[in-house]
Amino acid sequence: MDNAVKEEVIEWISKPENEELLEILKLIKDASSEDWFDNLSKSEKKSISKGKSDFSKGNTLSSKEFWKQHD
Repeated sequence: MDNAVKEEVIEWISKPENEELLEILKLIKDASSEDWFDNLSKSEKKSISKGKSDFSKGNTLSSKEFWKQHD
């Protein structure tokens, strides 16, 4: 990224009226440093594991096939 762009963005977010933006950016930063998988429930993790297993076994549907079954 161009340094001029970085400096422009830093100047923009540093303005006092952008406190809400800073809070949002901090939430994004904090969320990206965590492994979201660790925060899932056991049932959510189990569902993801089943989906990965189904995929590796070829148990999949195309979007078109899925919607045919659910029309």
